[in-house]
Amino acid sequence: MKDIKKMLDEQFGTEKPVKVVNKIHDGLDIKVPKLRKPKAKGRSLSDGKASNELLQFFMGFLLFGGGLYWVFNSFEVTSTWGSGYWGIGSLRMPMGTMIIPLLIGVGLCFFLEKKAIGGFVCALGVLVILISLITSISFHAIRGTLFTYILMFAMVAAGAGLLIKVLFKPDSKSGQ
Repeated sequence: MKDIKKMLDEQFGTEKPVKVVNKIHDGLDIKVPKLRKPKAKGRSLSDGKASNELLQFFMGFLLFGGGLYWVFNSFEVTSTWGSGYWGIGSLRMPMGTMIIPLLIGVGLCFFLEKKAIGGFVCALGVLVILISLITSISFHAIRGTLFTYILMFAMVAAGAGLLIKVLFKPDSKSGQ
């Protein structure tokens, strides 16, 4: 037993703090020291990790925001709303017919005692108008090279990856 203790003291030193990690119960109690990493003077080891995570967050935010800005400025949006007919499937109707449910709803709000029916018809009219607006929009990419588009979407992906890495990283302090 003395030989093992002497060998451990030579290997790890006697002045370092010893933490009991494992005890072997074969009639002998042996303390196995666990090495501790020395702390830097004036600051803890976790300070570097915190500032690194903050840097990663801001770099991810800049990449993600800059990439999205670049992507949004690389497309042209046009609309055909108000230029004739709209349709759902094979049903084609003049654009002015979309306003009819809204006008009926407004009339019902003033005519009926119960405002819920008129409000529902008004909401339905507004929904029909919004759906027709959204379905009449078309996007066209502004001319650019393939490298430009790859770079734009890569910036968005890299920024999103860094943000997700920092924001959804498990807290290392809660496991201790």
